Amino acid sequence: CTDADISAWTTTTTTGPTTTTAGPNTTLFYELDGKCVQNCEGDAPCGGINDESWVAKFDDVQECCKEKLAYLCPESGGDIPCEACTDADISAWTTTTTTGPTTTTAGPNTTLFYELDGKCVQNCEGDAPCGGINDESWVAKFDDVQECCKEK
Repeated sequence: CTDADISAWTTTTTTGPTTTTAGPNTTLFYELDGKCVQNCEGDAPCGGINDESWVAKFDDVQECCKEKLAYLCPESGGDIPCEACTDADISAWTTTTTTGPTTTTAGPNTTLFYELDGKCVQNCEGDAPCGGINDESWVAKFDDVQECCKEK
């Protein structure tokens, strides 16, 4: 159904029925040591898996920076992330200055999944599980790969 790493979704068989245990949501962001990091293992922007319920987690880096570290990005008014706030790729969040006021354009939500050629892919550029940025409004997008596979 997907090229995404689904090893975090484990199946355990007991003497009764099979149960599925959801793994951590690795698309979320949280604040760690003055940076917004992704809830995943590996190189930046990953900050490690944090499954502590008391740690605030956010759907995207923009929301994390705005809620936790807006003081690091005073020039944006907290509306968009800046490099001081995260090691994540923020190139999709653009600021354009015209002769009038500054306009902020939100980039694509790269935490979502959609169906492409019979597989569920992440809405991002790069290697699998990414399938490219799809900002078409008519394409159904899902919060996680499990939901995408179930629906598609």
